[in-house]
Amino acid sequence: MDSPNQSWRVWAFVFCLNIIAIGGAFYLKSIGIDLYAFRGSS
Repeated sequence: MDSPNQSWRVWAFVFCLNIIAIGGAFYLKSIGIDLYAFRGSS
């Protein structure tokens, strides 16, 4: 984890996970599932 090569790999992995999560949220919203409904009454 100390080498710079490994460091950018970790950041790239985290960034890709975020892209997938945001894309998944938009996909679920587009098919009628609202993720904000699971967070309680707002």
